[in-house]
Amino acid sequence: MDHFKDAHYFYIPSQGNVYTMTDLKLANGSTKLLVASLKREVFCFEYQDSPTGSLVPTTKEISFTYIPNGAEIISLDAFNKSSTTNEFVIGITIIKNSNESDSLEAYLNIYSEWEENEDFNIENIAQNCLNVELNFIPYKLLHSFLVKWQDDECVTKEFVFILSGSDHQVHVYREHTLEHVYKEIDNKDFFPEFTKAPSPIIWIDVYYSEDYTERITSYACECGYIKLLKVDTKKNQVVYNFSTRFGNYISRVQIFPEDDGMSNFTFEMNGNVKRIGRDEKPVSHSKSIPNKINLVVINTILPAVIFHNVLEFGLTDYATLPRHDSTSILTCCEIADIDFDGRKEILIGNSAEEIMLLKHIEQKGWCLEDLKKIAAPVLGLKYLDVSGDGVKELVVLGMKGVHVLQHDSSYLQRVLHTKIQKLTLPDLEEIKT
Repeated sequence: MDHFKDAHYFYIPSQGNVYTMTDLKLANGSTKLLVASLKREVFCFEYQDSPTGSLVPTTKEISFTYIPNGAEIISLDAFNKSSTTNEFVIGITIIKNSNESDSLEAYLNIYSEWEENEDFNIENIAQNCLNVELNFIPYKLLHSFLVKWQDDECVTKEFVFILSGSDHQVHVYREHTLEHVYKEIDNKDFFPEFTKAPSPIIWIDVYYSEDYTERITSYACECGYIKLLKVDTKKNQVVYNFSTRFGNYISRVQIFPEDDGMSNFTFEMNGNVKRIGRDEKPVSHSKSIPNKINLVVINTILPAVIFHNVLEFGLTDYATLPRHDSTSILTCCEIADIDFDGRKEILIGNSAEEIMLLKHIEQKGWCLEDLKKIAAPVLGLKYLDVSGDGVKELVVLGMKGVHVLQHDSSYLQRVLHTKIQKLTLPDLEEIKT
């Protein structure tokens, strides 16, 4: 990963955790980063245009209301309810010591603006809080769609918060717009896959098919128990249910499609080369290959595991991913095509201040291709475009702060030149075959 260069770093006064970094995707296409530490500090990071026309990295602390002194932030998440304007909702879970006893009080704070606004103002959002008191210690907080069908028509597709807790259960919170409150709903009504687990659920990942007719859900428990389910959203029924157990603590599970919709070259009958775009369909004489859905499980001590094509094989077709050493703790992962070759790589962060790059090589399988040293244990990874230049950056949450790594410009020029050559000068041997 030598083509990644340090672009920016900002310090965090106190440590965060694997749940305390999320992104804010604005309606204009720009992305901001929201990072929290355990001791109440929340920072918003973005790139802003300077008077000279250059991009300037900017970090500012945001004062969210109803986070009292002595409270600790456990997790946060955010989403934009609108695709045309900025209607953000930010969720923050906190715990604090009770004034009357040694017990802990826990809350889910939900922040939003009262009205839609084209201008994004996070300070205003931070002042409008709805409190949900919790009777359990919160863990992973995420958002997903609540989908409801009537006949063959999708009549409801709205965002909900999903929160796992120390009570071994998953809780779903839905907005009641008329009352302007968030209330917990019964999982059986919309999320039948969330039943009581054998131990607290550490991580949850939810993946919808493009038409929202089916949902794939996976979650990992503190005891090493893994579950993978597919739900028919029209019937609100579990189609299949697979589970397995690992012998150690699981830090993350991630579902990902093997292909994002960009296929290889295909050929028309006259021999002309045509590249199929993301929203196009293959020509009629080409055979369409269904997309495979994979699942990555990050073990803290044992090697990580990837389950291939889970829709067809469940949890039976798997491979063990190599690791650098046997002493570090694996904490997080990100799956993305970071070298622009059309195939996704797996990035895994660990406690040994490293990011491991795993790449799939034909005839060899998954191989450890590279290591990137970071000046602190790695807690989180995100691959997104925070600079707004059209090229994604690798954002690394460390124990002491946040690193923003950018692709080297000369590397990008070489990649672009190679891709243009392939588009304008196709391989004649490949056409013949």
